[in-house]
Amino acid sequence: MTSTTHGDDDWVGRYVVRVRRLADLSQRDLAAETGTSASRVCRLESGALDPGVTQFQRILHLAGLRLAVVDAEGREVPPVPADAVRDNQGRRFPAHLDVAPPDEVPYDRWSRPRYDRLDAQGWYHLRPARDELADAAAGRTRPTDHPTDTELSTRRRLMRGRQPRVDTPPRPEVVCECLDACFEELCVPDCPCQCEPPASVGSLRHRLLNRTLERDDSVQP
Repeated sequence: MTSTTHGDDDWVGRYVVRVRRLADLSQRDLAAETGTSASRVCRLESGALDPGVTQFQRILHLAGLRLAVVDAEGREVPPVPADAVRDNQGRRFPAHLDVAPPDEVPYDRWSRPRYDRLDAQGWYHLRPARDELADAAAGRTRPTDHPTDTELSTRRRLMRGRQPRVDTPPRPEVVCECLDACFEELCVPDCPCQCEPPASVGSLRHRLLNRTLERDDSVQP
């Protein structure tokens, strides 16, 4: 991140000037905010001094700015997840290899299990074996990241039992468009609504009988 010229290479110093413009800071103000000297700020702005990533981030933060890593298409690329799975010694798995969940045991380990070790937190193939498997699985895309502790915890929970119940969405509210004839008994065949369609013959007779009895009860003295 060193910048020593007054062309495109002095962008770090020019960003320091940008921060002072946005935050309304003098060189002395910026020096006080970052715990340095005004002369050092002057050297940063001229490109004669490299602030380092940590101090540069602190300077940008004063104006509400931040560093970002982008790909060739301009899309921001985040760092690897903080809770990416680690081995039993707390070490990260090799970043260039693909890590599988602990339940996807490779055949060579499944056929020759080791009972003198802790359960594996994940599995990976070395590069030659990985490339051989990739060639055998044409079109296979490599996972973006290693599994995270959160993902593996969810995976174990789902493997222990039934998946969580998902309630069906509520039925949409239907605006009744029944014809006048529908209010006598049930929806007639020509009714566009069919909110009370005819059921089986036995059910239909039962409902008609109940309505007849209700009608008779209403006319009794």
